[in-house]
Amino acid sequence: MEALYKLLSDAQASLFVLFHKTWAYHWNVVGSDFYQIHKLFGDQYTSMFEEIDRISEHMRYLNAKPLSSMKRVLEVSKINEGSSSLNSQGMIQDLLKSNQDLCDFMVGISEEAEKQKSYATANLVQDLMEAHGKNVWMLRVMLESSENKVSEEVQEEKNIEIEEEIIEEIDEQVEE
Repeated sequence: MEALYKLLSDAQASLFVLFHKTWAYHWNVVGSDFYQIHKLFGDQYTSMFEEIDRISEHMRYLNAKPLSSMKRVLEVSKINEGSSSLNSQGMIQDLLKSNQDLCDFMVGISEEAEKQKSYATANLVQDLMEAHGKNVWMLRVMLESSENKVSEEVQEEKNIEIEEEIIEEIDEQVEE
């Protein structure tokens, strides 16, 4: 069971770091899609707060102690801290990768839990995988729509430049 306890401890830490990163990005997002991204991040960190409590209480049920030191949380987390220099698209990309990494890490915990016949633990981490799989989906769609919007804006700028060139050519021909 020690291996399972270690995995759960790492998952708790990783989830906490992802929670904090999502929360910080929620505060700092800017841009034309501010409201949608701010709301998405808010919904996600709110859910993660509940998940951290759930996994920590499950650890206590298993007679394992959840981490309580921020230093230790950062040492064992499989998720990197957020960056304050990212734009909204960078934040979405970072959270997309982090949620996917968390899902991938949870697969190993589920397998170990089933091997140890700790089916409640397997069920818990599978629930977390489903929730973060949904986060992956939502973030991927948000990223795709942001990329499409940027492409449309670039195309619109090109169209304006072409129109301006045509108008200049017409003006020059009229002057001649």
